[in-house]
Amino acid sequence: MSRKTLAASILALGLTFAPAIATAGDGAACAQEKATLQTVIDKHLKALGGRERLQAAKTFQLTALLKEGDKVTTSTIRRARPNLMRTDVEGGGTRVSKVFDGQQGWKVEGTAAPQRLDAETNAIVADTASFDDVLMDPKARGFTVTLAGVEEVEGAPAYKLVLTRGANSEIRLIDQERFLEVRRTYAGTYQGKAFRKTVSFFDYRAVDGIQVSHRTTWVSDDGEKGEKTVQSVRYDAPIDAATFKPAAAPRS
Repeated sequence: MSRKTLAASILALGLTFAPAIATAGDGAACAQEKATLQTVIDKHLKALGGRERLQAAKTFQLTALLKEGDKVTTSTIRRARPNLMRTDVEGGGTRVSKVFDGQQGWKVEGTAAPQRLDAETNAIVADTASFDDVLMDPKARGFTVTLAGVEEVEGAPAYKLVLTRGANSEIRLIDQERFLEVRRTYAGTYQGKAFRKTVSFFDYRAVDGIQVSHRTTWVSDDGEKGEKTVQSVRYDAPIDAATFKPAAAPRS
């Protein structure tokens, strides 16, 4: 697996937990309905399950079927506060694991020894591993957030939130009717090359008091496409701490 593909897969799998938690920055007027950023975010939080419930979640586990071209795999992701994460992708008789132990990311292929991720990829994994969404405290994560009007997504209006940090940016589209995130676009650079990836969220269902998208699709600017369909998902189930060690076998 190339470094570019590795980073892309980490990003896509990390979105399993997104949209998750958000909070407001400075209020900015939106022409349609004269909403402010604070209003949009507050309603978004309420739609997801409420700020208190989101902040109370301690662990997250999800298993999904992934389709990328002709390749079909099963992915299991486990997360725990504050920033522990493990993904195991199995298909074609092989398994590839990515583990973040709170400081360092690792890649494990089959029975091979764990390989330490390079500094740039590790920084991406560290961001993805944060249990709370970046909008929980954007200033602490170095992001600026603005409300940039309204866009249509499949014929329905959605509020446009723009997040920027250095040369990287995100656009998050929040449906005006349900106040759930329907689309997210990432843009930035990796290994000296520009990238752009768009992720769409569908089929929200309540899981332990929190709304979770059960179907996600993504497409990158180089034409790579994928789809994820959730098979099982839970919040707050116990997870053995050994799960987040690079040599550990995952536990159900």
